[in-house]
Amino acid sequence: MLVALISDIHDHDTRLLLALARAEELGCTHLLCMGDIATVSTFRLLCEEWKHAADIVFGNNEWHRESFFYAANEYPHITHHGDAAIVTLGGRELFFCHYPHIAARAAESGRYDAVFFGHTHRAELHPATEGGHPLIVNPGDVQGRYGRPAMAVYDTESNSARLLSL
Repeated sequence: MLVALISDIHDHDTRLLLALARAEELGCTHLLCMGDIATVSTFRLLCEEWKHAADIVFGNNEWHRESFFYAANEYPHITHHGDAAIVTLGGRELFFCHYPHIAARAAESGRYDAVFFGHTHRAELHPATEGGHPLIVNPGDVQGRYGRPAMAVYDTESNSARLLSL
């Protein structure tokens, strides 16, 4: 199973649509969003344009959180988890959140096959090791704060990911 990983959209709707189209083109059938969508209108755009299942967490720029939960109830294929989530996809146990320090603690626990986070606006990928260290990925940011909008694609079969420029 291929899973699109996105984070830090910050209401850049055009780049969000580009990321969703790229994920669809690559054959992703699930999406994880590590927060900082920003407004409910951008959240609704994501929910309407992405037709597959998606799991989403908050970042530090969603101010009216109850509105996100309310909106998520209108889209049966979308699950908003709050601040962090554990999901099982393709037989892999995955942890994702917005903040790197929380992701680091999850990775250290040894419970997960992969850990995903955002917040820094900088893409990074640390492969899983035979010693039990999970795959760790920050997909970068859809916004393109530092000039390179990005996303990632996670493959549950190989427990690997690749970073993509938008």
